[in-house]
Amino acid sequence: MKFQSFIKNSLGSKRLAERVYQRAQRGVPAYKQFLETQGIKARVPFNQLPLSDKKSYALAYPFEELLADDADKIYAIARSSGSSRNPFYWPILKSNSRFVGLKTRIFLERTFAVHKKKTLAIVGLSLGSSLGGVSFSWALNNMAANTPYRFWVFCPGIQQDDIIEMICKMNPLVDQIILLIVPSAIAHLHLKASEQKQSLPLEKLRYIVIGEPFPESIRTSLQNRAGIAEDIPFMFSMYASADTGGLGTESLASIALRKILYRNQKLANSLGLESPIPHFFHFIASDTFVELVDGHFCVTRWQGIPLVRYILYDRVALYSWSKLRKAILTSDKLDSQDEALVKIIAKSSPWLPNILAVTGRSDSCLILLGTNLTEYMLDAAVKCEELNDILTGLYRARIVYEEDQQYLEFDLEVRQGVTSDEAVSDRVYHSLVKTLGQVQPEFMDDWKRVFSAWDNVPNKRILRLNFLPWPDLSQNTENTIKQRGIVNQ
Repeated sequence: MKFQSFIKNSLGSKRLAERVYQRAQRGVPAYKQFLETQGIKARVPFNQLPLSDKKSYALAYPFEELLADDADKIYAIARSSGSSRNPFYWPILKSNSRFVGLKTRIFLERTFAVHKKKTLAIVGLSLGSSLGGVSFSWALNNMAANTPYRFWVFCPGIQQDDIIEMICKMNPLVDQIILLIVPSAIAHLHLKASEQKQSLPLEKLRYIVIGEPFPESIRTSLQNRAGIAEDIPFMFSMYASADTGGLGTESLASIALRKILYRNQKLANSLGLESPIPHFFHFIASDTFVELVDGHFCVTRWQGIPLVRYILYDRVALYSWSKLRKAILTSDKLDSQDEALVKIIAKSSPWLPNILAVTGRSDSCLILLGTNLTEYMLDAAVKCEELNDILTGLYRARIVYEEDQQYLEFDLEVRQGVTSDEAVSDRVYHSLVKTLGQVQPEFMDDWKRVFSAWDNVPNKRILRLNFLPWPDLSQNTENTIKQRGIVNQ
């Protein structure tokens, strides 16, 4: 089966999207004005509508003119993280959240069997005005108050000392501990516990992560350390934004798919999937229409501030789950190492929701001598499995100039006990070059033709490496909602 057969251009109901557009044009002053600035005053086919984004729409009109015509049904307001330097406040309708508690309970019972196991859920996400932490806190507390079984909730936010103390205190009383956290904070949590000489019950820990992509090697490493088998639910990522709310979640089968493709490059290549391998989220937003328009991932949804063809600057592909599943199960590129994961996929239903394949932000980019290096490319290089014993995975990257020569400079956080000597520097440098070259072939071409000539002169290497001791960067996970690797100067 050719890989083009499972690619889709949209997911969700286009008829619903057309109703959202017509209602917004009729009842949302800002959207009506936005269309008029684009020369649209009458009703036009949906496919002819202009794209919008935070800068051109949400930040361009008075807040009160952006609100839905049923704004009296708004019950909460959340703040975006501001990681794009443009924070915004998003009102939430009651109708968008009416079944969040029930859906959370169904997901946790199906995924982690919380109705059969004594469970503590810890919300280690930023609270305050942040959508992720507040919404999970509300949903979990609502669920806990109405369940007939033992399900406890602790909401310390990003205070890791409190998280560690509660895990250790509650360990004898529960069968499992579900930690809701951003991926970049996990390594810091474990390192901090080790520094405090606290032994975390790794075999009881489970994870729900949001906010950031991560290489599959992180999940594999955590799972191996905990001694958890591949077919046991362990760590699930969810895809959401403050702009739109929740859009997708992983399943045991979609995680198995990602693990296979991470291990088996020949299989990934045969399906047209480039490195880094994306997360495969099942599209769960039934009230939302998503589409790809000129390479942009666009969302149409009725909410506190209705969105019509609104760009989320993430790199996303849309796939048919049933056809992608079949392509995997019938591939001649599978090998014996894939057998256990293939069984998980084979047991899954072909009727699971279709897939949002998300790699990472598409608007964060550094340009090195004309070559685009996006944040997800830098993530793949710094967080690769090969460097996991040296680096924590947190970094800051920037373009610097010296005598009119461009360099890519990294601040890299090393693990406890690692000495950043010449041997470590050489190993990290060559690993970064190799992985960046894999995910961005233009960089490898430039390195072979130009940059490699200076590899034996450390201060002339194209990559400048500044090593920082833990927790110089990790401690920021206790103060910020999510971590971004590219430094905007």
